[in-house]
Amino acid sequence: MRGLSSSFAVMVGVAALVGSGAAMAESEIGVVVQQDYSGAVGTRTAGQAEELVYFQTLFAEERVDTDEVASTSLQFLDETNLYVGSRSSVVLDRFIYDPTTQSGEAAINFSKGAFRFVTGNIKTKKAVTLNTPTASMVIRGTHLLIFVLADGTSEVNVLEGAIDILPCEATESQRVNSGEAITITASCDTGLAPARNDEQRAGLIPQMPTELAAVQEVAPAAGDEDEEDDVYRYEESGKGDDKDRSPDRGNDTKGDTTRN
Repeated sequence: MRGLSSSFAVMVGVAALVGSGAAMAESEIGVVVQQDYSGAVGTRTAGQAEELVYFQTLFAEERVDTDEVASTSLQFLDETNLYVGSRSSVVLDRFIYDPTTQSGEAAINFSKGAFRFVTGNIKTKKAVTLNTPTASMVIRGTHLLIFVLADGTSEVNVLEGAIDILPCEATESQRVNSGEAITITASCDTGLAPARNDEQRAGLIPQMPTELAAVQEVAPAAGDEDEEDDVYRYEESGKGDDKDRSPDRGNDTKGDTTRN
């Protein structure tokens, strides 16, 4: 996706010069890549709320919220992609990236809802931290489905790569590999199981992941609605191959749009 990559180069140059957390507060860290706006809203640290329309700039410490009919797809400085489902909330704490060394760091806090996370070009993946109310994890070249219930119960499916996860206040991390899923309940109990397969994911994630986000008690998490949005994300970041592509893909983010 050459148009977005060119714009990222400018933003990366700014972010790479930032050295303190305070200065990071208004740093540009990415853009919205979902072409069809459905109601997602971003709120910056100063309290300024904006509609997250296509190619809208994302900022460090910005909170992204969606209601029952909204969703959005975000792309960060290194082409890491995050799909945010409906009834979801996530805080983009920071994303620092130096394209010359492909090094950097990031932190994202998933408060509730359903998400798909696919890492980009950053090589220092151990410096990328993903948090939910009941877990903290570092990534190792990762494609994840993350579900967070209202009570903080979290399910993380590792579709590619691996994660090292710390449930609640644990001091020793647990490795979760590709093909595995871990659930951490609100009371900090953990359980390891196979990641949801294609059949289990069919009909739920990623297009409208409302089922898990709407549940108020511990229950089987949502799966994949279809692979359409995943294909879209891979094509956006230039990572997909022929087996990832669908002939009836409905989203196409090519075109000229002015950033707000």
